[in-house]
Amino acid sequence: MTRAEKPAAAIRRQSFGRLGAQRTVVVLRTGATAMLDPDPAVTATRSVRILAIGIPPGELEDPATFGGETQAQSAAAALAAVVRGEAGDSPVGIVGYGRTGELAIMLAQALGDGADRLALIAVPAPETRIDRDDQQAVLARVTAKTLIMNGQQDPDAAAPAARWHHKRLPASRVEMVPAAAVSSPDGRLPLSSVWDRVLSHVAPGTKAGT
Repeated sequence: MTRAEKPAAAIRRQSFGRLGAQRTVVVLRTGATAMLDPDPAVTATRSVRILAIGIPPGELEDPATFGGETQAQSAAAALAAVVRGEAGDSPVGIVGYGRTGELAIMLAQALGDGADRLALIAVPAPETRIDRDDQQAVLARVTAKTLIMNGQQDPDAAAPAARWHHKRLPASRVEMVPAAAVSSPDGRLPLSSVWDRVLSHVAPGTKAGT
């Protein structure tokens, strides 16, 4: 079995928020907290279902697998099948955090009109020319309205990374977060710090009273 044929059941995911809500938001992260709610108090204010997916670091690597696909491309295809099965015909919002940003972009491209909003949070720019060339081709085909948020003092994803993605995404805007608003000592932007703003973009009109 190749990675592209990975069964949906093998993808680690967790749902929270309002499970019967019309709007689904897919959140991609790595690490021990990947499938936890970034801010339960904020999530509770919205009629939205969060589908948190934990991405193993190996799925983000570049070497090609059988058939010429990279591991990230194979993972995006498998994730697209999962999202379609979970959300049905309703468009979803996608959040990519940190190193999962490239995978989130691939997922948005794979879903096409099935993903109408995308948020890239603290996502670094590709490191090599080959990576930049490969990602540019994908970015040009993303139709989702995209919010790019980076910390001004983030050591890996500051203003240059935000500008790189903004220049190549057809429908995007950049919001830089000042250092004073970042709750981490190294300047890295935690998803929890901007979760309310992220949800307002990927799940518009879902806040109680709107």
